Amino acid sequence: MVENSSSGLSLFDLLARSWDLDDEIVQIEFNHDDTGALLKLASGKVALASTKDSESPKIRTRMDLETGRTTIRPRENPVAPLKKPDISVHKELPVTRFGPQGFATMDENGTLLHITAGGQIVERQLDHAEPVTSLCSSMTGDTMIIAQHNEVTVMSVADWTVSAKITLNHEVSCQAISQDGRTLAAWGNSTLSLLNLADLDSDPRSIECAGDVTEISWQKSGAYLACACSDKSFNVVDCKANTSQRVEGFPSAVRNVAFSESGNALVTSGAFRLVGWNADDLPHDDEPGTPLTTGKPGFVVLNAVAAHPELNLVATGYASGLVTLACIGTSQDMMLHQEKDTEVRSLCWSKTGEHLAIGFTSGVAAIVTFPSQMFK
Repeated sequence: MVENSSSGLSLFDLLARSWDLDDEIVQIEFNHDDTGALLKLASGKVALASTKDSESPKIRTRMDLETGRTTIRPRENPVAPLKKPDISVHKELPVTRFGPQGFATMDENGTLLHITAGGQIVERQLDHAEPVTSLCSSMTGDTMIIAQHNEVTVMSVADWTVSAKITLNHEVSCQAISQDGRTLAAWGNSTLSLLNLADLDSDPRSIECAGDVTEISWQKSGAYLACACSDKSFNVVDCKANTSQRVEGFPSAVRNVAFSESGNALVTSGAFRLVGWNADDLPHDDEPGTPLTTGKPGFVVLNAVAAHPELNLVATGYASGLVTLACIGTSQDMMLHQEKDTEVRSLCWSKTGEHLAIGFTSGVAAIVTFPSQMFK
């Protein structure tokens, strides 16, 4: 257990760096190397935070050898400011990874922008006449997918060359590449297409997938994926059986769906508590699957979830500004922070789970860094 070494400071005060950007944080993305995070604002502005911290909680944490008691001292110096490139990006398209350290997105004029971890902007040329309707990249940032209506272009980031152009039988507005980088899921007009990126000459597989899909999350094995929908529902897709099960009746939009590998579970936002299912028995063929009770029920909608990449933990963010850490399958949860007069909008773990980035509708952003002793 980590304890305060200074009375009056919360655990969040000791672990987090925070900034006020005066605008809603709509997306947070860590780069593949975990050296930095990009924060996208509702206005289209972006800001960059480095994970490097001269006063990291890891440096300020001490363990007493006699008692085994772990304490953490407060910071002595102000938090370093964010980098704020002088650009405005497309408000409807996401920011994706570009190579090991960078990011990419479109501006309002249709130019693809490569944003380095240091905040430099490089314009990348695209051979396209139609507007870009969706962007995504692989976890490593080595492959980028650019969709223009029903045409999908596969780009190699290393030399910025086109690997393939594929025409689908539907428009594409949401995409995600599987964790192993071998399969692309491309959704639009109630249809989900699965493309084999290891064999670009093979025909895509199409699956009926209703709703208004805004986010796609892959299971690590690639056997299943889940689609979050703004119309208070989500879909579970069995990629081997080419079937989709729609789960409806949420009190709010399901903004996030996430697979927890350590917890062997699928979890979602959109309800008054963390909703989850056992990954061995997900909803299918109009059967409900095996639900998992996690955390405590409340009266405020859960806006955002993010599954820890290595541990059986899920970060949860509520419309009340509350952020908690929940252990899947139990009622145990830990309050991490309560931000007043705002809602949690975005949550994102770094690749190793050392850092959790939080974005609020008020424009407050934070990166919480957890010492290794924290979850022992």
